[in-house]
Amino acid sequence: MTQVYPRLFGVGAGAGDPKWLTLEADRILRDTPVIAFPRGFATETGRAEKIVQAYLKPDKYLLRLALPMTRDSAVLDQAWNDAAEQLLSYLGRGLDVVFVTEGDPSLYSTFSYLANVVAVKSPNTAVEIIPGISSVTAASAMIGTSLVMGQQSLAIIPAQDNLITLIRALETCDTVVILKISQNFDRIYQLLDSRHLLPSTVYLGEIGTPQQEIVTDLRNFRQDAVPYFSLLVVRQHAVAGEKQRSAERDEKETRDA
Repeated sequence: MTQVYPRLFGVGAGAGDPKWLTLEADRILRDTPVIAFPRGFATETGRAEKIVQAYLKPDKYLLRLALPMTRDSAVLDQAWNDAAEQLLSYLGRGLDVVFVTEGDPSLYSTFSYLANVVAVKSPNTAVEIIPGISSVTAASAMIGTSLVMGQQSLAIIPAQDNLITLIRALETCDTVVILKISQNFDRIYQLLDSRHLLPSTVYLGEIGTPQQEIVTDLRNFRQDAVPYFSLLVVRQHAVAGEKQRSAERDEKETRDA
């Protein structure tokens, strides 16, 4: 007789709009008895919980996991361990568990860390990843343009204290998507300004929610603080294209003179 082990699903809930859930995510959320997600800040409902609110029926076990926003490795290790133990209390009883994460589980997701801890503690638990619409691709849809075409290159960079990686990406890639900008927005803004990239940079905040904000030219963008769920799309090939068109216009005007 084949042994059937419980499954831990990492479901990408998409970038904010519940309509962006995939058909497979819908099926798993309906069929899985235990639904887990990160706990919101203070008394607020977490973003992932808001997206899947329609699935949180009375017959479901709900786990609101405390996953703090910190870089303290000791605090994080303890949080991942505690969260994994809560999941294992159900997995150990043979129940499947779904962990809901914003965006896609494979792109800077809390699920990756949690799944690693569960795999160590319970090697027989099957881990399945259900992809979701990331904020990167949602941003492209919201501004109505492709991120890259043909031979163009794309970089996805989380904004950190050290901007060297971002600078390298700006020097080598046609389009750069900058995530997690809230803590370093002023420095990023100054960097883009120094490279004359503000006109070709799009700001998107709270994508897929009623609070969504899109600014397509940052030259006059002034804001004391940007929300945690915000990003920048720097389309350097747009600048290059405009320079090319300008050069062609100048050449034509010279010929016609």
